[in-house]
Amino acid sequence: MNKKAVSIIMMVALFTIIIGSNCFAAPTTDESAELKQTQNTKKQLEGKIKNLNTQIDDIIEKVDKNKKDMNKIDQDIQKTEEKLNTLEEHSKEQEILFKKRLRAIYISGGGNNYLDVILGSRSVSDLISSMDSISIVMKYDNKLVAQLQEQKNVINDKKKDLDDKNNQLTALKANNESILSNLNNDIKQQNKLLADAKEKENRLIAEQRAREEAEAQAAARAAAAAEQAKLAAAQAQAKKSVQVAQSENTSKKVASNPVSGSTSSPVPINRGAIPSGNSSNVLYMEATAYSDNGFTASGNKTHRDPNGYSTIAVDPRVIPLGSKVYVEGYGYAIASDTGGAIKGNIIDLYVHSDSEALSWGRRNVKVHIIGN
Repeated sequence: MNKKAVSIIMMVALFTIIIGSNCFAAPTTDESAELKQTQNTKKQLEGKIKNLNTQIDDIIEKVDKNKKDMNKIDQDIQKTEEKLNTLEEHSKEQEILFKKRLRAIYISGGGNNYLDVILGSRSVSDLISSMDSISIVMKYDNKLVAQLQEQKNVINDKKKDLDDKNNQLTALKANNESILSNLNNDIKQQNKLLADAKEKENRLIAEQRAREEAEAQAAARAAAAAEQAKLAAAQAQAKKSVQVAQSENTSKKVASNPVSGSTSSPVPINRGAIPSGNSSNVLYMEATAYSDNGFTASGNKTHRDPNGYSTIAVDPRVIPLGSKVYVEGYGYAIASDTGGAIKGNIIDLYVHSDSEALSWGRRNVKVHIIGN
């Protein structure tokens, strides 16, 4: 019976070792290959994301340049309109003066005209004097007519220039809209690539940890079983040598009382609970303020309305353009502007004056993403 018990224990130990080896050796090889492949894929993905970030920075820089051009064109339009108004007023004054001159020459004096003046001369000297006067008046009138025509041409040229600038402004707005649309698509693509990479990385890490824990537990069980088999074999051999004369019941007792190793269940590792609620709707940002009034990257004018939605500048990789937000300490706003220095968790809040911007300074705020 002693030999039978020892054989059973040895078989159990051997079976445990074989099972543990078969269950965990092959998956380890496969999963290691998958992890290596994932790491290579992640490296390539990081390169693509780096290039995408460079492209996004270039696009934001181009949008900022277009925004400055739009503001300059807007100022030029205002100056051109002021010049047009001045020219039109001057033209009206010249037309009134010209009409007065015509009335004085052709109408006053009971219908006298240039011929009446010549025929009415009393002498040759009077005729010459009259003709000189008429020549002077005619030159003045011709000059006045030429000036009026020139001013009208200037007005027409200015109007054409104004139309060209308006068309240029419209083209810039359309270009901005196209650039921003592509930018938003690129940012969505980048965020998806990052999310997929993180999800796969977390899954593989969790699987690797679980596999390592299972392998460690299997190795511990195999080692305990082997140690138990050795101990049982040694005890059985010793008892066989010194207890040859004992009864069968005693032998059974010896064989059935090997030191048993207890295999405790592994204590689960608490890796932390997933926090409840959707924390992605709240961001903690560093906020500055600016007061430059003009066009935003979206093509709209900057706006400040404490009772409505104001303008803020964002990094569209963090907060998508067009998003509605609530900034604690500032109010509701629309992410409609960008800036070369606005990168990462930084926002720039539009205010009415430089003093308000200085008063705001630089502070940390809580931003609630309401929607698009």
